[in-house]
Amino acid sequence: MRTITVRIVSVKRNKGIALQQSGPILHLPCKTGILHNMNNYHTHTWRCKHASGTALDYTKEADSAGIRILGVSDHTPLPDNRWDFVRMGMDELDPYLEEIQTAAERFPHITLLKGFECDWAQEYRNFYSEELLEKRNIDYLIGAVHWFPYQGEWLSTWDIENSKHLSAYSRHLIEAMESGLFSFIAHPDSFGIGYKPWDGNAISCSRDIISAAEELGIILEINGYGLRKPMITTKEGKRRQYPLKGFWELAGASSITALCNSDAHKPEDVAASLEETAKIASDFSVQLTDTLPLRVKVR
Repeated sequence: MRTITVRIVSVKRNKGIALQQSGPILHLPCKTGILHNMNNYHTHTWRCKHASGTALDYTKEADSAGIRILGVSDHTPLPDNRWDFVRMGMDELDPYLEEIQTAAERFPHITLLKGFECDWAQEYRNFYSEELLEKRNIDYLIGAVHWFPYQGEWLSTWDIENSKHLSAYSRHLIEAMESGLFSFIAHPDSFGIGYKPWDGNAISCSRDIISAAEELGIILEINGYGLRKPMITTKEGKRRQYPLKGFWELAGASSITALCNSDAHKPEDVAASLEETAKIASDFSVQLTDTLPLRVKVR
């Protein structure tokens, strides 16, 4: 048995502003694959077309892993069916929520939250705010950038090759933060999927994102899924696609708060990589939270 040292903070929102309250430094006991006293707010079900399992399957695994707060957060459907190859259709929205409710009734001792991972685009703002948060009482939304606008087209994080791409990515991600819609931002360092070197351009992009999160009080996610993906080869050698150590080293020098999630795409991974992501926070003195601002107030 070994321990990981982290400082846990709670994050609440007052009139749309995140307020941090520092807690004690904790020495958390760890066993392989499970970090005790941590929750998981990032999971995907079979409905997104690139994951497996139902909400009930994830809840059963969470119960076995000792997780007491579980967020089910599949990729949100979009009213114009954009990027429909990696998300459910609009006709599945209500059945998805019913599936979560059924799981919650089966496991009343687990706090089961209804969430969505949302690709940011300004044209979806009202849908996210009115249809999801207000009409359907979704507990929380995750902000994410898998695609971003660049010179009249949408590029993916796999397409990021130069400083102009990085600037477009960071601008779009910061716009998502500024919307006030999201309880946290998923894998903010996923520009590392396409952009291989850790150089001045990557550092500048990282600093822009971290500074915006610091100013706006937005939680950034240390994403465990990247730790389970294949390594990539760069001129500096092999590395993870994300999380990027350089990014989190810069984050540790700021006052931002981070959240560790497994980003599970199969039920047995519901607690996967939580220990490793917490170690990244510990290594670079990044403050962690294990609670979320729910149903944030839109600015």
